[in-house]
Amino acid sequence: MMSKHKAKILIVDDNPKNLFALETTFKDIDAEFVKATSGNNALKEILRHGNDFALAILDVRMPEMDGYELSQLIRGWEQTQKLPIILLSAVYSDNYHVFKGYNSGAVDFITKPFQPAILAGKINFFIELHHQQRKLRELVIELEQTKQLVMKQNEILEKQAVHDELTGLYNRRTLMNIIQQEIDKCRKTNSDLAVVIFDLDRFENVNDVFGYEFGDYVIQEFARLLQSCIRSVDFAFRYGCKKFILLMPKSDLDEATATAEKVRKLCLVKDFINQSHSIRVTVSVGIASYIKHRPKKCEDILNSADQALRYAKETGRNKVVISSSASSALAKRLNLMTLQ
Repeated sequence: MMSKHKAKILIVDDNPKNLFALETTFKDIDAEFVKATSGNNALKEILRHGNDFALAILDVRMPEMDGYELSQLIRGWEQTQKLPIILLSAVYSDNYHVFKGYNSGAVDFITKPFQPAILAGKINFFIELHHQQRKLRELVIELEQTKQLVMKQNEILEKQAVHDELTGLYNRRTLMNIIQQEIDKCRKTNSDLAVVIFDLDRFENVNDVFGYEFGDYVIQEFARLLQSCIRSVDFAFRYGCKKFILLMPKSDLDEATATAEKVRKLCLVKDFINQSHSIRVTVSVGIASYIKHRPKKCEDILNSADQALRYAKETGRNKVVISSSASSALAKRLNLMTLQ
């Protein structure tokens, strides 16, 4: 919305009577006349009012600083270099002084006595030009504000596209892109990548007994706990309702196990408490790594970690299991079932 604004006209003359005559002559013009009786006073008014001036009308012949010098100074300031200047002179009318006025930066040179109607028309023209320029500046500001708002909205949308809304962790859609990038790095550099899957134990009971709002709170708190235990180079994802995946670049099984155990132990003793409820929740964890499993596809390493997680669940929960040991144990169980 454009702001209401009254243009100002700077009139400079060392004779107060001339200033009064100018102001009286153009009293019907919709502008505020700011008077100055010297070049120095005029400069002070320019500093005070800044871009509010639509026009400066300067008398040519003044002591200490004449109209030419004042015009050059006004043109030399970045703030006022585009301010229109009209020079008035009751003494000079020859070509030399007229050209000198234009060279000093004036847009017009008028000799006295002047025709009030002509000067009034020129003043009104510059007032209208000033209003148009001000509206344009305000429009540019509004457009810039709109641009910043759109950019902020785009950032929010981009974040929502890759992050889980509830926890702020990366979401499931983003997982496959990042894990593919990290596996490609492993293949090029023969470095390791640990994949850790966390699953909150018996979380369905939390929702059933305490409600989904408290369940969401527990999910958020566990996400914060997980983030507090990982490095800046790690990637944490919310993979499902109660599942979380951690990608640890350049980490082996031992490093991943240490991190997983830290998360598990902190979760074990943490009170998930709000104004209404207080509970404790355990977490089961499955781990796999690139070097250990050499997956052909992204899904392979995820399946290996998930297999370890299933074994952790089946054998009592609240434990960390590495995929290799889980595979061996599952194979033994299958053999026993066959013999029986």
